[in-house]
Amino acid sequence: MLPDWHTAYLDHPLYALLRPFVSQALPPTWPDQAAYDRLMTVARAAGVALPDGLRFVCDLTPEAYYETHVGKTGEVPTRYRNWHDWFNALAWLAWPRAKAALNRRHVRAIARGEVRRGPLRDAATLLDECGVLVPVGERALAEALTGMQWKTLFIAHRSAWGTDIDVMPIGHALWETGLAPHIGWCAKALPVAVPSGFFGQPLLARLAWLDDWLARSLEDDTFLPRPRTLCPLPLLGIPGYWPANEEATFYDNAAYFRSTRRANASSETSSVSVIGESSPSSA
Repeated sequence: MLPDWHTAYLDHPLYALLRPFVSQALPPTWPDQAAYDRLMTVARAAGVALPDGLRFVCDLTPEAYYETHVGKTGEVPTRYRNWHDWFNALAWLAWPRAKAALNRRHVRAIARGEVRRGPLRDAATLLDECGVLVPVGERALAEALTGMQWKTLFIAHRSAWGTDIDVMPIGHALWETGLAPHIGWCAKALPVAVPSGFFGQPLLARLAWLDDWLARSLEDDTFLPRPRTLCPLPLLGIPGYWPANEEATFYDNAAYFRSTRRANASSETSSVSVIGESSPSSA
């Protein structure tokens, strides 16, 4: 069972990119409609590029499909006393362009008849729920991630975290499950080759670059065509995410740090190892 309302989770690095968006509008208890409206007002005043008309509407039951309703009205159905929907609202603040692009992708697919979710919508949903973008400055780091070479990624290249590789969560279900982390906790990762100097920029500048890149990429439905395009990433292995990972023996847990996917993965990993490398947005 998830805990009742609190804000202690914001101290964990998983939530670092959310802190700037709640610093002036974090409610003391479960947010009601007025609190969500204030959150939006503060975000817009700070220049967050939210779609016109977007509003989180408490306990709204849409008549159409969720994504269709959001696309047509700008109203995001939001349940009261619900961590999942709270983090969805914060995801919109952190990733306004990408979240809007994800919604447009769903709307396009529904219009083509993909109501029950085929591979394209499944991939979009997976990214939206438990996805992280992994900016990388060196190809070798992306290859270690996609090749599931965990000791290479987390031990041999430990000093690269924060300087040549990072994790930028977008999936709101990840923030929800992060309230009670456990061995086995994984994200679905999208490695992105970033330009020189990226890691020297402030957090919000890095986030804005990735938000813009992802939004433009999602407008092309050949991008992220199926769920297996995303890589598994055991989050508790990331330096700073879990105290026990300071010991190298932590990574000996082969049930958590798997060397291969459960099914055939080799056909997918090479296609994601250099995403963004030749994209005009990475120049």
